[in-house]
Amino acid sequence: MEFEVEASLLVNEGGLQCVPVVFARPRQSGAVELGADALLNGIRVAALDPARAAQRGPGLVAFILEDPMDARWFQPGDVVRLTRATPVPRQGRGS
Repeated sequence: MEFEVEASLLVNEGGLQCVPVVFARPRQSGAVELGADALLNGIRVAALDPARAAQRGPGLVAFILEDPMDARWFQPGDVVRLTRATPVPRQGRGS
């Protein structure tokens, strides 16, 4: 599913804790499901935050990234894709 980035922020939740949030608008209609090993343009997503998205504006999705340093890779107007990580097949012994 594709999204258009509205904003990418580090939200201070008090003290030293900052949460990396990417606000984006879906380019297609339909439910947004995170699933296991979700990636936003190849960057790991920890969760969705519907409450933050609703505060920011209607129709937005708030992606919480795993690593705060990754927030810098998203700029307003960027078109990004939500995908799932592809598991790497393990090689068996003796192959």
